[in-house]
Parts: sequence; structure tokens; C-alpha cells
Amino acid sequence: MSLFILAPLAHAQGLNGFFDMSKNNSKQYEDGSRTLSSDTLNRNLYLNVHEPITPVLSYQFNLRTNYFDSETTDALDITSKRYVRSIEPALDLILGNPSYSLSAGIRRREQWTAAHMNNDNRKTNEYYYSRFSLSPELLPSLTLQLDRQRNYDYLTPRAVNNSNSVYSINSAYDLPSGDLKFRYTVNYSYAIYNTPLTLNNKTISDNFNGTYNIGYSGRFWQNRADYSLGYQGNYSRNRTEQFVTQTGTVLNKRIPFGGFHKYNPADPALVTLDPKGDLINTIFSSTGINIGFIIPASTNTNHNIGILVSPENSVDRLYIYVNKDVSGDSNLKNISNWDVYKSTSNSTWEKIDIKEVTTVTVDDVNNIYRYEIKFLSAHNASYFKVVNLATSALGLTDVFVTEIEALGTDQADEEKLIDASNSFTQQLGFNTSLRPTSKLTFALNYTIDRSDQNMVSVVNSVGGIVENIFSDSFRDDKWNFRSTITRGYSASTTWLTHRFLATSFRVQRNESFDNKEETDTASNSFNLSFFTEPIPTLNANLSLIRSDNFSFDDKSSTNDSVLLSIGSRLYRDLNMITDIIYTNAYSFDSETTSTTQQINGTLDALLTRKLSGTFTYHVSRTMSDSTASDSKDASVFITYRPGKLINLSANFKITDSDGETSTAEGILLDWLPLPAVRLNANYQHSDSEPGPVRTDTINGYIIWYVTKFADVRFINSYSKQVDNKETENYSMSASLNCRF
Repeated sequence: MSLFILAPLAHAQGLNGFFDMSKNNSKQYEDGSRTLSSDTLNRNLYLNVHEPITPVLSYQFNLRTNYFDSETTDALDITSKRYVRSIEPALDLILGNPSYSLSAGIRRREQWTAAHMNNDNRKTNEYYYSRFSLSPELLPSLTLQLDRQRNYDYLTPRAVNNSNSVYSINSAYDLPSGDLKFRYTVNYSYAIYNTPLTLNNKTISDNFNGTYNIGYSGRFWQNRADYSLGYQGNYSRNRTEQFVTQTGTVLNKRIPFGGFHKYNPADPALVTLDPKGDLINTIFSSTGINIGFIIPASTNTNHNIGILVSPENSVDRLYIYVNKDVSGDSNLKNISNWDVYKSTSNSTWEKIDIKEVTTVTVDDVNNIYRYEIKFLSAHNASYFKVVNLATSALGLTDVFVTEIEALGTDQADEEKLIDASNSFTQQLGFNTSLRPTSKLTFALNYTIDRSDQNMVSVVNSVGGIVENIFSDSFRDDKWNFRSTITRGYSASTTWLTHRFLATSFRVQRNESFDNKEETDTASNSFNLSFFTEPIPTLNANLSLIRSDNFSFDDKSSTNDSVLLSIGSRLYRDLNMITDIIYTNAYSFDSETTSTTQQINGTLDALLTRKLSGTFTYHVSRTMSDSTASDSKDASVFITYRPGKLINLSANFKITDSDGETSTAEGILLDWLPLPAVRLNANYQHSDSEPGPVRTDTINGYIIWYVTKFADVRFINSYSKQVDNKETENYSMSASLNCRF
């Protein structure tokens, strides 16, 4: 919240702001019968005044208003209407200079959820903050902040009545650059949440988070050798006290230790998700994960969105926050369009049954909405993830995921519930490289990562990572202690064998295990590569790779790969890249062998000064002991620019998968017929199998730049999909945008 409050303080002095008004109409038909229609009208006004009072004191006044009207009619001609009216004035005072600053502010938002504004549909949000920041040169920074917020309505008795106070301290430091590197960040917050209308009428949250990084690098042997040492860690402690008025069940948010994501893995049950911390940072801004409507839908489906929590507390639902109003989304409210999994190790996943999916508006002023995915039963695990098997419904484009939360239901048998947890992650690394001659280089690398939850002490964990360099044992025997170790070793050499040939060889081993003996994996890989560039217009790289994988000291699989990549410039503006890949894999668990052969190529050319094109192709064949599959695809993209004011492009793609052929073609026009008018039109057609499914999409917009500070936009879209039924979607919108 503090980031949102302080962001406008950088505005220029004087009065500025914007006004926008947009109207949208959309209709959906199935087999000629209307199934859904909607009309929306949205108006926004924002004013900002920022003026100095003295050389070190200034004030800022903001005013935001929003008028939103929506009318939706379904296939049974049942019409639902929605109205939102809001006004939000705010005042900030800022005192300071580059070394320090003191600011305080107040804002009040009045919101009505009906066309007629009265106390029956009125809600009020009051927010106050004060912030002191000290940033001395070459010394640690210090920030103290107090935030208070209250939400209430005017019904008798009240349906909304809650408040919170948050006290926070932040300090950061970064040692000036040199051979020795050191930096840290410390955050502490103490929050009191009052919710007198619920079973848990008061919650106290006490959180600490500290991150540090220490490193040293140097050179020796007449600068022919260098080395670097690094040690970093993150310690987090969370304590929550809940006060309940009577016995019963309480829904609690589980403390997140990490956010994760992976797009479209080959097998969602056997995949390791990549860390993505902005999924749990409570900022509610886009993480780049788009689950919005698009054609083809596969572009925005199969996002694996995960969270790491303590396995001690059960989880019975996941919240997926997005940045658009999805209350009318019929697609992702369907439980068959989501999959949910749990895991103890972020490598093998077990599917969870879903009970229901609902949508909730959290804060429509700041565009915070969520999908609530409830499980059929509660589960205990370290990792949970959701996979969207479909996109949101038509009209809901660019729906970006902002946060993920895990929640569970606890039994309140006492007047006070206490939940405390801590976690500590560390990484220790060493790198060195030697250059005995100008043509020969050796490199060594070692890293160890240790992730602890509910450890006895930080000292034990720090000593533990040192012990785990040489051993696999754990000293901490606390019942709920969980620790995971990941170690990596590698050695490599690069030899300039000839002026036209470079040879490199790399050996690497990775290990991962935990104290619960639930995970124990290892892998050995060997990579021999040859690179040559005999002439400036031709280069090639050949790699021979072998990888052996182990689970609990038993070999689980072996993979052998050969990769050949050739890059060439055939003519002055004609370039080609070709990749040839062969992979052979054997699984000891299933005693099966699979082989994959691939050829990928790209050809791009500047045919004339105004005409350019790109051609890509892919051919692959996969064979196992009992099955075989073939896949081929090719695509062409051509761009024609007859002048600076017009751009015309066309595309064609054909795909064949085991005899099932799909094609897609389209054309795009972007044109400025007048200096103040921009025209854009796009047509896309596709025929795909199995099905068959035929899809046609037409999109276009016109922008009229009335003045330097105002523009008018007209947007139209039409899509038609024919499979076992015919579905048509129309959408028209117009908007006026003014800035001053």
C-alpha cells in the first residue's frame, strides 16, 4: 500500500490529470441463438495538484472518481445490472531533502454499488499513513512507517466493519563496489487486524524478514586465474495470534515461503517449477502470466502456478488473484477447466479433486479480483499448484495473474490461536577459472543450497550448511523441522584446438535430498562440444551429451543426445539456422526406450528494401517400444512496408501431427492515412484437427488523435468458431481519453 501512496509524489508541479470514458457492447451466439450480451459504460476522472509550500515542504492533492454501469443478458433473457460509483480524495504532505524525508497522508474512498447513491449501498474506506525515511550517504538506510485503514458500511446492523494498523521498519545497505561485496535488507512489521463481525475478531501478525549477500572475488597468477566466493541467505519468521469469540472453524491464510511457475510442461505430474517470487509479494501487479481469452486458446493455457507452504498445516483451497473483473467468466468457473496438484518435493505431483470454483471481487477500485478454488478435502503438503486448462471467457483478454495464496480451515477450540513458523534459505558457492595459456581454460564450480523450515536456531542452520558440504547428515531433530539440500559440482575446459576449431568438455553432478527421506535424487551429465567458424558466413556447433539420473541411489534413467547447429549467411541479407537433434532415453523403472529425432530450421531474408520474410520449419519423430509419433510444421511470415505510414504483413502456418493437419493464415494492415488517424485491421483464419474446428477472427481499431492531449478510439472484433456447434462473438467499443 505504501508504494501506491508514494508513487504519485514524483508528479510534476501544478495541476495535471486525465479523463477517460469507454463504452463496450458484446454479443455471443450459438447456432444462431443469442446466449449472452453485455453493455458497459465506464468513466474515470483523476486530478492531481502538487505544489511547494517552502523549499523543503510541499503538498499533494489527488481526486479520483469512477462511474461504472454494466448490463448483462443471458440466454433466458434474464438481465442483471451492476453499478459502481466512487469518489476518492487524498492529501499528502512531504517534508525532506535527498538525505531524509517525512511524509504523511490521508485518503477517503466513498463507494456506492447502485445507481442511486444512498447509505443502503454505501461503503467507506479510510486510510492514513506516516513515513520517515533516512538515506545517509555510504551508510545504511532506515525507513519507519505507520499505516492505518478502516472499512465500514452504513447498514444496521453493519455487514462490513474492519480495521487494521501496520507498523513497519526497513533497513538496507550495499557496500560500495570493490573486491568485497556485502549487502543486506531487513524488514519488520507488526500488524493488528480488527474484524469484530467474524469469529476471529482480532488478529496480530508479527513478521520479520532479512536477506544478506556476502561475496569476495580476486585474481592471481598474473591475472591468468580468478576466483569468487559467495554466501547469501534469507531468514523469515512469522507469528500470528488470532482471538476468537467462540469455538468453531476459522479460515486462515498459510504463510508462503515461495512462489513458482512453469508454462506448458510436457507432463504436469513430472515437472519442477521455476521460482517466481512476485507471485507472493502482496503487491497485486501483473506477473506476466496471462490466462485471458485468445485464439488459439493454447497460447494462454497450461500455466502451472505454485506456492510453497509448511506441510504442518492443511490446505483446502487456493486463491488465484487477477487484475480484471472475472465475475462474469463462465469458462474458469468450471471445475473441469482447472487441475490442482500437491507435492512434497516440487518434482513429482499428485492430483487433487476440486469441489468448486468461484470468483470474488476483492477491490474493484484497484482492480484486484480472484478465483477461489476449493478442494474436495484438505491436504498436507509442501507444494501446491493449479493448472488452467482453458482461458477466461470471451471479452476477458489480457487477464494477468498477480498473486497466489493457500488457505486452510482450522478448529478454534480456545480463545486464542497461535501459529508460528520460520524458514532459512542459504546458498554457498565457489567459482574459479584458470588460463595456463591463451588457448586453454579450466573452470571449477561448486554450489550448495540449504532450505530449512522450523529449525531450532539460525546458528544450527549456518553450521549445518557447512557440514553438508562434506556429509548428508542433519543435526536438528525437531519434530516439524524440514530441510532440503541441493548440491552442484562442475568442471569444464575450453581448448582452442585450431584457429577454426574450439573444443569444450564439461562434467556436472547435481544432488538433492532432505531430512525426511522423501527426496533423494542425483544426476551426472557429460557434455563434449566442438565449435567451428571456418569463414565469417558459416559456423557450426556439435554437442554430445550423456545424462544419468538416480533416485535413492538406484539409476532411474539414461539420456544420450547429439545436437548439431549450423548458422550461415547464404547471401547479403539471407540468413539460415538449422538444428539437428537426436535423443535416446532409457527408463530403468519401466524398462522402456524412447528415441527422438528432430530437425528445426529458420530462414530470414530482406528480399527488397520494402519486403522481408521469415520461413521456419520443424520435423520430429518420437519412437518408443510400443508407440511412434510424427510431427511436422512450417510457417511463413512476410512483411511489406511501402512507406513510413503503412505496414502490411501476412502469415501462413501448417501443422501435421500423426496425420492430423491444421492450417492457419492471416493478414494485418497498420496504416496512418492522415497524421492524426491510425487504422489497424487484422484477419485470421484457421482449420484444425481433430474436430475439425474452423475459426475466423477479425479485429480492427481506429485511433483519432484529436489534439496532443486527447484521442478517440473505436475497436471492433468478430470471431466465429465452427465444430460440433457454431459460436459467434461480436464486440464493439469506443473510448475517449483526455490528458491535461
